[in-house]
Amino acid sequence: MSIKYVGLALVLASHTAYAAAETGSCEPQSDSIELVMLETAITRASDFDLRPASAEAAIAAARTERAIARLRPADTVTVEIEDFPGTGLASNIDNLQVTGRFSRVWERGGKREARQALAQSGVEVAQSGLALADYEIRHEIENLYAEAAFSGERLKLACERLEIATTLEGAIKRRVDAARDPLLASARAASDRLQAEADARRYAIEARDLRAALASYWGSDAEIRLDPSVMELAPSARAIGPADISTPHLDSLDAEKARSMAKAEVEKVSGVPDVTWSVGARKFGIEDDLAIIGGVSIPLGTGVRSEAGVAKARAEAFRFEAESEALRQELVRKAMAFQRASLSALDAISEIDGALVPEAERALDLATEGYNLGAFSYLDVFDAQRTLTALREERLTYLRSHILNNIELTHLIGEADQHEETLP
Repeated sequence: MSIKYVGLALVLASHTAYAAAETGSCEPQSDSIELVMLETAITRASDFDLRPASAEAAIAAARTERAIARLRPADTVTVEIEDFPGTGLASNIDNLQVTGRFSRVWERGGKREARQALAQSGVEVAQSGLALADYEIRHEIENLYAEAAFSGERLKLACERLEIATTLEGAIKRRVDAARDPLLASARAASDRLQAEADARRYAIEARDLRAALASYWGSDAEIRLDPSVMELAPSARAIGPADISTPHLDSLDAEKARSMAKAEVEKVSGVPDVTWSVGARKFGIEDDLAIIGGVSIPLGTGVRSEAGVAKARAEAFRFEAESEALRQELVRKAMAFQRASLSALDAISEIDGALVPEAERALDLATEGYNLGAFSYLDVFDAQRTLTALREERLTYLRSHILNNIELTHLIGEADQHEETLP
């Protein structure tokens, strides 16, 4: 998922953003730039995106179908003319017969109610499409927002490294100028600083592009600030079963199954023949002779066709049910994998924060102190600094994994109704 967002961000990259990063990669964003919270971003994206509008149009069409389903079959009025005057022996107008007839269908077996139920199930299918559109937009925005926030944290870490590298370069240069260290030490310090500058520029461009990609979801090209608290999400550690999974994809399949069952009911009641009755009058010739006529018609053989339609509709319902159960199994496996990955990343972060980083900081302090006293070489300082930087970058990578997996997990099972442990 994140690869798609990064690709979108790269498309939005511009020379202006690159130039800005060149001149001030580590300059903090101005407080005058709008701070866009996650929920605000989701709301703006939903309002701007056309997918919900398309789904709402489908709902409107389904509601129209529901209104039509309430209507009974239309009445009919027919006029028939027989024995119209012709030529020769058929030219006598006295033989002319004019018949007017009014007909109405008497629906039997609950056909109208079945039609209405089918139309209502169509509305529910369309509504599930709207829920799915909102779900997809939220999913995309939450992932992109987290990626953009992560990129900002990585830029911050690169800037801290640049600051340390610049300070260390100045200290080593003074020792080199005093002939206390070889010229190679100064060259290595300069190389380390240049690498830190290059990383800061690259991360600044990436962070800017990801924020631009996020703002493009609501049609904006303005610079925005993000809420860094999204990088402090807590895990949802709990047992996961099929009943815990809840997504619009499953709701959509359930709605399709309900529509198939409603269609089966429509096919079933269609086997009950309707009665069409008619009443009218017939006029004979040019005289005032008039007769009242009436009739009833009942179709035959409707049961065989009805049974075939019922079997087809029930087969479709069974297919949707099977697809729903298969999808639920797949989502349970995914949810458990997301949870394992999230908790594993959290365990790694706890170990890094609790033991590895403090020891690396202590080693750096000792190396720096020893270097200032002449007990250690500049290589010891470089190695200690690189170790600490690598641990911090590793922690950020684990944090990204924890957050993105937690987002995916939440989209499958919702928020946990329990006290959640927060990250340090």
